[in-house]
Amino acid sequence: MEHPTPEEIARFHRYFAVEANNEAWQRTLDDPAERDATAMLNAAHAAAYHWAVVGNDLNAFRATLLLAHVHAYCGHGTLAWLYAQKCEEYHQRNQLAGWEASFTLMIVAQAAHADGRHEEHKQLYERAATQIALIEDPTDREIVELTWKSIPVPPNA
Repeated sequence: MEHPTPEEIARFHRYFAVEANNEAWQRTLDDPAERDATAMLNAAHAAAYHWAVVGNDLNAFRATLLLAHVHAYCGHGTLAWLYAQKCEEYHQRNQLAGWEASFTLMIVAQAAHADGRHEEHKQLYERAATQIALIEDPTDREIVELTWKSIPVPPNA
């Protein structure tokens, strides 16, 4: 049996990173009553693993953002908040803009909600709403708003 070359192995990792990432994000859009939490978590962690092998800092950030998102969905507040804080740190260091800034703020808000951090949830939610309003590209805005609909709204917001 022939062993794959390092280049082939890297290509396999990249392929599985993209596939697992897309699978997990798609599952976050499923009807909550029909959402398969185990499959969603497995896909998100698989994506993070494969991106850790072949990705760059931006890939790692996006994988961590996905982990925060799916753990928040699953009610794992402590884990969601831990991943979200890593994303917020990356956002601050790299001055994200557009859809990436919007996604970061809304996922960090979602994680704050999942972890019972009510005041942070409210502040982050308001920042995310402001950031979403700045997205100029209609396709980017539409994609962001698909996820935005599922982010818990703070009381009195």
